[in-house]
Parts: sequence; C-alpha cells; structure tokens
Amino acid sequence: FYKDYYTGVNFDYVRRGEKPDDISQNFIQVMNKAIKKAELEEIKKLEICSNCLLAEIAYPGLLTGIGLEHSSKNLKGAFNLGMHFDYTTGMPVVYGSSVKGLLKSYFDDFCAEKGIPDEEGKVLKKEIFDGVRKDGSRISIYKRDVFFDAVIVEPNRKNHFLEEDAITPHIEGPLKDPIPITMLKIASGCKIEFRFRLHESKCKVNGKTFGSGDKLNLFKNILETVGIGAKTNVGYGQFLSVSVK
Repeated sequence: FYKDYYTGVNFDYVRRGEKPDDISQNFIQVMNKAIKKAELEEIKKLEICSNCLLAEIAYPGLLTGIGLEHSSKNLKGAFNLGMHFDYTTGMPVVYGSSVKGLLKSYFDDFCAEKGIPDEEGKVLKKEIFDGVRKDGSRISIYKRDVFFDAVIVEPNRKNHFLEEDAITPHIEGPLKDPIPITMLKIASGCKIEFRFRLHESKCKVNGKTFGSGDKLNLFKNILETVGIGAKTNVGYGQFLSVSVK
C-alpha cells in the first residue's frame, strides 16, 4: 500500500505540471481492485494474550491511520489517505497504543458511571495505564497490563474486510465544488478482536479485589459506547456488539 501501490506510476507529470498519463491511471485502478479483493489471512490468538473482546463493526466501517501520508497527486480514484497495517501480517490493525490511549481517555468517566469512588479510580488508572502503584512504586514489567494490537478475525458476509469510501473536506466559498478524497476503510460487518494481558489489581474497589475480568468489562463498556478510530463523531468506528471472548 505504501510502496507497490505506486510502482507503475510515472510521477514526471507532477514536475511538468501535467495530468497523469493513461498507463499510470490504469495501474492505480488495477491496484484498487486488487486491494479490495484481498482475502483475510487467519491470525492465530497470541498465547501471551489472556483477555479478549470481540466486536462487530457497524456501518459505515472503521478508519485507522488515515492521518498517515499517502498522497498520489491527482491520480483519479486513488486512495489518498493512509491506513495502519501490521508489519508482520500485512493486515490492517488498530495499534495497541491507540487502544490504550482511548481507554485511558474515557476511564475516569466510566469509573464514575460504575460507582467506583474517585480516589480508587485514580489509583486504578495509574496501575493499569502507567504501571505505578498507590505508593509510587513501579509494577514489574511481567505484572503490568498489556494492550496488544486489535486485529480483524472475521470478514463480513460478502467475505470482504476492506472497502472503498470517500470524505469531502469543507472548502471556503459557496461556488466552489468540493473534491472528494477517496480512502480505504475496514468494512462494516467484520469482527475485530481487542487483545489484552490483564492482571489482578492490588487496589481494592469498594472493599473488593478488582480483577482482570472487572477491567475487561470496564473496557467493554467504553468501546461499546465510544467506539474507536477516526471520525467516530460521524458514525465510523462504532460497534453492533462487543462481547467478552
């Protein structure tokens, strides 16, 4: 997507200030069809992964990595926004750092919703996301909670996992025609697995031990409500269901 996608394109037209030649334009169309026909590779569950959430992506789909540079300079129909791909499998993923960042951002709100006292919620947050206990000591790397990349584990009913979409940026001036930007998205109907390795917390919540299952259920509530990825405010990255696996 970031290299082979452009191997058949002669970018001399950019320097000359001309339109792309037909060979370059046709090559992009061939690449687009090949990408959208890609089949899902089986991804086995990591043995070090002890906790999972399985989520079905709602329409219109999920956007990940669209901020990455992927400009093709006026090639008609080319995908002009990026996407996160795993270096090993080549499959689109939501990076574990993004999953962790989202859950941390909404953690306080959902702790309050679940009746977790504010002070205990702050201690939990430091333990889970920063690896620091109440007394300021650091948790061993072997006992810290780990957030793995979220991966697609099942295609949609059409056996697809990638689809084409477009967004139209706002342009100043009522007489200016907006120019849609073509992009790739993870298709709606696909199932994505959020993977973690969670441990029992030393912090007591309402007098009870806060275990890995409690953490997973809290993460489940956040993902069900907020979604993940880009443009969640207009419907992308939402889920039809999220279940503990």
